[in-house]
Amino acid sequence: MVQQLSLFGSIGDDGYDLLISTLTTISGNPPLLYNSLCTVWKPNPSYDVENVNSRNQLVEPNRIKLSKEVPFSYLIDETMMDKPLNFRILKSFTNDKIPLNYAMTRNILHNTVPQVTNFNSTNEDQNNSKHTEDTVNESRNSDDIIDVDMDASPAPSNESCSPWSLQISDIPAAGNNRSVSMQTIAETIILSSAGKNSSVSSLMNGLGYVFEFQYLTIGVKFFMKHGLILELQKIWQIEEAGNSQITSGGFLLKAYINVSRGTDIDRINYTETALMNLKKELQGYIELSVPDRQSMDSRVAHGNILI
Repeated sequence: MVQQLSLFGSIGDDGYDLLISTLTTISGNPPLLYNSLCTVWKPNPSYDVENVNSRNQLVEPNRIKLSKEVPFSYLIDETMMDKPLNFRILKSFTNDKIPLNYAMTRNILHNTVPQVTNFNSTNEDQNNSKHTEDTVNESRNSDDIIDVDMDASPAPSNESCSPWSLQISDIPAAGNNRSVSMQTIAETIILSSAGKNSSVSSLMNGLGYVFEFQYLTIGVKFFMKHGLILELQKIWQIEEAGNSQITSGGFLLKAYINVSRGTDIDRINYTETALMNLKKELQGYIELSVPDRQSMDSRVAHGNILI
């Protein structure tokens, strides 16, 4: 369990390249491309559960978020085949269109490998050409983040994905004078589940939870001093009726630091200072602010929100 201190901001699509250069200069580190498929689960409404704890205190039921990385081969189409998988590829995701669909995510949840065709059409000559070009670029600019590359798996499979991460979060701390958002988060890793035809879906159903909604995040991360992490991301809500990009026309920026102990006041104050220094450094370019705490409330009584 950690205390996560954070600030949020946004930029338009046209400011992406400049922000990448700025954050690279500030952090001294290259951006790392990542993705995360997030599924949100709520208590099964057909179960009658007493919402009280061992002290007979009323406890509101919370949602649980499960997230994992999926192979990038599930996320790119034919128009991106010849592009290296680095931070530049994010500029190609400008609309709602994305190969990952509702049926594929259902297969992932039920531990079935989704059927993808985009990488099957890639020939070996194209791969060799791309790697040769990347090698030349890397040798020419060994310290330049522009040439940082990350290859997707040529043979996508569900088994190659990272394990599921299970997260439960509290509503951020209240207070009108807070300079940063502070939220308690408990997280663990699901390495495996037992039983016949086991899957994360059957595991959650066994715990008394049912699927509610899901979304996909694709972005880049910067690792900075003082344990500060910056995420620049695009978000899609994935529904049976189709996908929709929530961040259409721009990017969401999240700056956060995790503090391992909520009672470590000195560390919390130090972390808050680090975030405020970043806010001051980016002032006039990006306005980092504290979001509405209701938008980060995972309690079931507060509607379908992204957490």
